[in-house]
Parts: sequence; C-alpha cells; structure tokens
Amino acid sequence: MIILKKRGTIFYLFLFCVYFSFSQSGENQKVDDIVIPSDELYQQTWGGANTVVRSGMFQKNIALSLPLNLSKENTFVFPCVNRPKVCSPYGMRGNKMHSGTDIKQNMNDSILAVWDGVVRMTNKSYYGYGGIIVIRHANGLETLYAHLSEIEVNENQAVKAGDLIGKAGRTGRATTEHLHFEVRFLYTHFNPKTIIDFDNHKLCADTLFVKNGKFYGKEADASQDTEVTDIENNEENNEDSDLLSIVEDLKQANKGINTNSATTIPSHHIVEKGDTLYSISRKYNISVQEICKLNNINENNVLSIGQKLKIK
Repeated sequence: MIILKKRGTIFYLFLFCVYFSFSQSGENQKVDDIVIPSDELYQQTWGGANTVVRSGMFQKNIALSLPLNLSKENTFVFPCVNRPKVCSPYGMRGNKMHSGTDIKQNMNDSILAVWDGVVRMTNKSYYGYGGIIVIRHANGLETLYAHLSEIEVNENQAVKAGDLIGKAGRTGRATTEHLHFEVRFLYTHFNPKTIIDFDNHKLCADTLFVKNGKFYGKEADASQDTEVTDIENNEENNEDSDLLSIVEDLKQANKGINTNSATTIPSHHIVEKGDTLYSISRKYNISVQEICKLNNINENNVLSIGQKLKIK
C-alpha cells in the first residue's frame, strides 16, 4: 500500500500484485494475462518506446511512503551476481549528470531483477544506454539496467526478484564492462544509494520517503531534510541519456511553464540534419506517438532532411 498526502487529503492506492505462472512449455505470459504493477499510480502510462513515457508526472507537493519489501517472497536482490565495488557513483561528472550507479562487471556476467515486476522496456541499442531493460515494480519504483551485452527477457514479461534478465557488457556509451543501474519513481531518477548499500549488496532502508521533491531512506531525514537526493540538482547533460531532459520537464511542470505555447507552434516541421522524432516531440511539446499518428509513420521510420511533418 502507498499512502499519498496531497493538500491535506489522504489518498490510498492499493498496488496490484503481479500474479503470473509459467506453462509447462516455459512460454511467457501474454500482456493481457499480466496485471501491470502500480498502473493507477502511473496513470495507466505504459510502453517500451522510451525510458520516460510521460514527463512532468513527479510533483513536489506530494508526500509518499513507499515500502521496499512488499512480502517475504518479494524482497530485494542485488542486481549483480559478480559484486565488485562501484566504479562510478550517481551524481555530477564535471558539468554532466550521471543518473545512475555504475558497478564494474566482466563481459557477460549475469544481471538480475532486483524485485518482482513486469518488464516495461527492452532495447538492444538505446542511445548512450546501449542494451537496456526497464522493469516496473509493485512498490511504485522502476529499475533500469544498461550497457547490457545480452537481453534475456521480453517486454510485458513478468519476472521474479533474482531472475536472470540480461548479461553485462559495454554497449552504448561505455568505455568498460559494467552495469549502469538506475532507480526511478514516476520516471524521475534519484540516487540509488538512498536505499541501497552498495558495499554490502543489500537495502539500507525498508521504506522510501518522498517529500518536497526529495527522496529519503529514513523518515527522520524527511523531517530534517538531511541525506537526500534533490531533484533540482539533477541538471541535464546526462552522459547516459543525452536525449532526455527530465529535470527541465519537472521544473516547467512544477512552475506551470509551457515554453511551447499553442500560439507559437507551427502546423508543420521541416526535418533538419540531426533531427529525431524524440527531439522534434520535445521541441513542440507533443508526444512521439502523436507525431507518428498525424503523419502515418511509426517510431522506427528514418527521417529524411527536408521531410515535412505535421505537428498539429
């Protein structure tokens, strides 16, 4: 159960458990047979095209308490079987934001799901992330695993904590074999060290507290504003996801700013060198899916310089 406190009113969201069973042939369940975890909390946003399905969902005026172990059967498992030290922590790298924790691995070391959940996204070559998996969990969090050499699961597949999901590698923008690991809430990343002890490979808190746009591993810290991850310090220029501007979206959403007002958006966009569907969608504050629908194309289409795309 997640308790939401918003403007003095308490909302109770009962998170659905993910029930699944494998047939004797070992085939994966169809998505229609799987209950999507935290679907109501995420406002029924689901899909494997991007790490962020809808920007601006994380709001600072919501206080939450998220249990990290939901049951004896659904407890945290460290994502790496081979457990060397962290080779690059979460935080600023010069003027760039590193949105996860890097754990040194050998090529093809096993990577595991940290909690029960359902695979929302897989991609063998997703920008700087390279091979990537995103799993949504019943406690309201999503975990991201990147630079994978192999992906062993499919989108919409239910997994258990400790299941093999992929193999470590150096795909994408990686200079050595390692796992890039992120923890996110409502598509917003925060420091995994807030809840995970990377030296001892276990949780360092049993509950995640969210208050005033910050993340805490202890309730006392939430009251005293200590040991926190501040979302506003997550400046863009993220080395691992150069096309995502999550923080700017959050700032604009929280301030009620829309930099692309209806009066300034043209009806068409002429494709220029370097344009992608995602960059165009961000420029005009329209989803990739809407652009595809307007132009009768799909997200895998290659754009041509000079191509005319409908924007509205």
